[in-house]
Amino acid sequence: MIEAIDLRPAVPAFILALTGLVVLLSQAFTPKGKTSPSLGLSVGGLLSALVAVWLMGQGRGVGADLGGSLVADRFALAFQALILTVCLGTVLLSSSYLRATGLDRGEHYTLLLFSAVGMLGLVSTTELVSMFVALEIMSVALYGLAGIRRDRSESQESALKYFVTGAFSSAFFLYGVALLYGVSGSTRLDRITQAVAQPGDGGHGLALLGVGFLLVGFGFKVASVPFHMWAPDVYEGAPTTVTAFMAAGVKVAAFGAFLRVFGHALQPLAASWQPAVAVLAVVSMVVGNLGALAQTNVKRMLAYSSVAHAGYLLVAFVAPWAIAAPAILFYLVGYAAVSLGGFGALAALAKDGREPLAQSDVNGLAHRRPALAAALTVFLISLTGIPVSAGFMGKFYLFGAAVGAGYIKLALVGVVMSVVSAYYYLRVVVSMYMKDPPADDPWGRIAPSAAVALTAAVIAVLGFGAFPAVVVDWARRAAQSLL
Repeated sequence: MIEAIDLRPAVPAFILALTGLVVLLSQAFTPKGKTSPSLGLSVGGLLSALVAVWLMGQGRGVGADLGGSLVADRFALAFQALILTVCLGTVLLSSSYLRATGLDRGEHYTLLLFSAVGMLGLVSTTELVSMFVALEIMSVALYGLAGIRRDRSESQESALKYFVTGAFSSAFFLYGVALLYGVSGSTRLDRITQAVAQPGDGGHGLALLGVGFLLVGFGFKVASVPFHMWAPDVYEGAPTTVTAFMAAGVKVAAFGAFLRVFGHALQPLAASWQPAVAVLAVVSMVVGNLGALAQTNVKRMLAYSSVAHAGYLLVAFVAPWAIAAPAILFYLVGYAAVSLGGFGALAALAKDGREPLAQSDVNGLAHRRPALAAALTVFLISLTGIPVSAGFMGKFYLFGAAVGAGYIKLALVGVVMSVVSAYYYLRVVVSMYMKDPPADDPWGRIAPSAAVALTAAVIAVLGFGAFPAVVVDWARRAAQSLL
């Protein structure tokens, strides 16, 4: 008798993939001189996928399993909801930016949606080969997005560097999968857990080697030191809305998969890999923050900042998972809103193919765009970790988890580096409020769709900072299904 296959875990990804195809076809069949409905179709598809995730979260699909490869547990649904929200925000920010930079083509939205398909699979898969496939779906679409500005050498350079380092990290990931398969005879996470808990002769060393390769693979994706070398150039060269999507979406998806693999399958070996993760956290925080200090390009500064924030997130990996997983998920919610808002604020100013890149480009911005300057200030304050922001509460939970696990020095490094980061974040605020604006206004007006996305990001940053309990409870329920 053939067992029925439960397709519910794949429904959100199916919706996005179908939407991506429809968007691509709509571009092909739009008469010349007319505007294709790419924006409306993309928003509709993303909202439909969010509704599907919400319905499953209400008990109509929680726990559904697709052949041991995909699962719709609350952990996966929480990350999928966050990824879809990030993608929706990126789409809203992209409309005016693409027109201002001459990139208003349907393939941009299609690649964005296909990348999100890979992200949804990445956080819901319970099998390593499926995880690799999802990783490549996400990455290949992002390579195309990074190089979509074919008239700019910087964009082509960023795509090439992203492709080369992405292929390099995928090779490490596959080596890790192969080694763990050699230990367990399976690529399913539950069977790997059983095998590494009681390895046979020589199996312990082989398992640790596999863990090391996987750690390198994930390190590239989350841009932790010393696997961060691609981030500054790629973030700078890619279109700014694509950079926003990479900074927010890729971080969320990669850390979601990271948590599932290391918090579930490899938990029996935690005593062996946690010290290595602690070292990666320290060097990422130090190198990321010191690198950001030297930058005058705002996008490169935020790129090094993302390296530092990867280090902050890794701090919690040394704690028991009942504490670490909710803290990481809460921080990712706030960081996604801040990254999307920070890069989105820069993208919203694009005009006639130009956008603010150098710090001097935002001089006196508060005099001409007071609302946008205030929003950007909120995002920078949250990145610094100043109270009454989601960033402050996120760091409080991350560092508190490390202190509870006995890693007090690790948490102290995080606090010191947060203080250091205040210099380069607030330097931008000083430029906006205390420097004279240029004689001519070189920047565009904020489009309504971009204003909606930025307003939502500001509300999230301040709301989650003032009332964190709602998100914390949601993150704990999501993490409980993983545990």
